[in-house]
Amino acid sequence: MIEKLVRSEGYVGYFSMVVDLRNRSGRLGMRNRVVGVVVGLTLGLVVVPARAPASIGDPPNITAKAALVMDAETGTVLWERNADDELPPASTTKVMTAILALESGSLAKSYPASPEACSVSPSKVNLLPGQRLNLEDLVYAILLNSANDASVVIAESLAGSVPEFADRMNARARQLGALHTHFENPHGLTAEGHYSTARDLATIFRHALHVPKFRTIIGTKAVVVGVENSSRMIALHSHNRLLEGYRVPVIGKTGYTVPAKKCFVGAGTFDGREIIVSVLGSRDLWGDTKRLFEFGFGDAMPPAPLLQHAALRPAHPAAHRAAHAKRSAARTATANGSGHYAIQVGSFDKMERAKRLQHALGRRGYDAAINRVATGSGKNKKTEYHVQVGKYPSRDQAESAVRTMSAQVDLPARVVQQ
Repeated sequence: MIEKLVRSEGYVGYFSMVVDLRNRSGRLGMRNRVVGVVVGLTLGLVVVPARAPASIGDPPNITAKAALVMDAETGTVLWERNADDELPPASTTKVMTAILALESGSLAKSYPASPEACSVSPSKVNLLPGQRLNLEDLVYAILLNSANDASVVIAESLAGSVPEFADRMNARARQLGALHTHFENPHGLTAEGHYSTARDLATIFRHALHVPKFRTIIGTKAVVVGVENSSRMIALHSHNRLLEGYRVPVIGKTGYTVPAKKCFVGAGTFDGREIIVSVLGSRDLWGDTKRLFEFGFGDAMPPAPLLQHAALRPAHPAAHRAAHAKRSAARTATANGSGHYAIQVGSFDKMERAKRLQHALGRRGYDAAINRVATGSGKNKKTEYHVQVGKYPSRDQAESAVRTMSAQVDLPARVVQQ
């Protein structure tokens, strides 16, 4: 009866709280027990939204075994399929790992990789035993590159061992109201007893959105981090295909194992409204995720970007001749050794990140500069910060320098003409 009352109020309380109230039944009357639950709701002890009627509109046609669409602000569930089925969550597990790391208060500390962390199965950033990374950089590694080795470094550093960290993950999940989730490891590789649900993943992600730095990190397309006690630098790239170029900006975490199939949990924002989507066991991850966001936003969803067909249309003869002349001049300049070339090692949307790479390169003896570049126009206009090394009179010299540099630092270096 207590559980029914709690659901009728729109929430499900902590299981431990309900059991505790029932165990006191010899001392408390029914009225007092009901009041206790309502007070618990008022104090904010309960965080899991109950099911709500689906939004008006055709239900999304998806391939996923389980999925859920939630309003991020209110927690109202707009649509669900098998949302309480316990399924393997793959690397969406790392959202909870990131939460514990970000809430630890130790982001400025660095931690070494153990042989056990380095031997974990891919995906990984190929850490070597003893290499030390800043905890914040480890969080970047697990949320962007889905690095399993970095996940184990976090677990061992914050809790002493993977099992101890898994206990902390499970305790935090219960605190957040994710009552049908159980973690065995910090990365999501297949393990007996490691499972979650579409509802729980959305609940966990909803909390993560309010954790300081979580949005910034998971919303990063690419970044370069340095190993503290080595000259090595690691380029990280988000696996989230909807981060840019989709109808709305979407932040989120992907996951995949053979048993779990394709998984995703994330949030899209448009016109002041935020929708959370969780997907488990999908065969068409990005198609399913798009259809769920489009269902969640409904008619408020902005139109799809217009396809650019300019490349398919024949060029105007005059424009063709001008382009040909420009290419010929560039080839002539290169042959004569004139012109200037540089090695570009990073492109960022924030000056702070560019300066971070510039400083790291400087510590390794490279004279790096930041080139501010304006791209796009109108509402799409933005500034990019390109980190570049050197100034070479010919492409051949720049290419030779790239080969030398690539042997010393792990960066996606390429030659650009200035």
